[in-house]
Amino acid sequence: MESLWQYFLVFVFSATPWIEILLVIPAALAMGLDPWLVGILAFAGNTAPVFILVYGYDLWRKWRSNRAGDSAKPASRRRRRALRIWNRYGLPGLSLLAPALTGIHLAVLIALAFRTARQDLLVWMNISLVLWTTGLTLGIYYGIEVLRFLTG
Repeated sequence: MESLWQYFLVFVFSATPWIEILLVIPAALAMGLDPWLVGILAFAGNTAPVFILVYGYDLWRKWRSNRAGDSAKPASRRRRRALRIWNRYGLPGLSLLAPALTGIHLAVLIALAFRTARQDLLVWMNISLVLWTTGLTLGIYYGIEVLRFLTG
């Protein structure tokens, strides 16, 4: 029962902003939890809020536009150019660096503020999370095994 509780906490803490996978995976593997389950639960826990943020932001934006009416001003030429550059290069870079720099949750909000396409955002954030989760899980697991081997 205690083990089940620990795996549940892996899921919950990986979904928690500022804790996320960079802290959860090393802690869980250091406690001796199964690396496959830790990786899967950490990925699922970190991905769930991404979907909630993306779809929740969409609903919030629709609600806000209905409430505010059509008072939105047209985008300036500079903003359109910045948005075009962001859409072309910014999302892959942000998503791949997000777990280490800002955390995945803040990165999603930044991307949403630039009105990134929902599907592109979800694809890139999930690619990033798969790479980071796999890399961290394998790196930490084998690092711990090497330390155990060296220390006897």
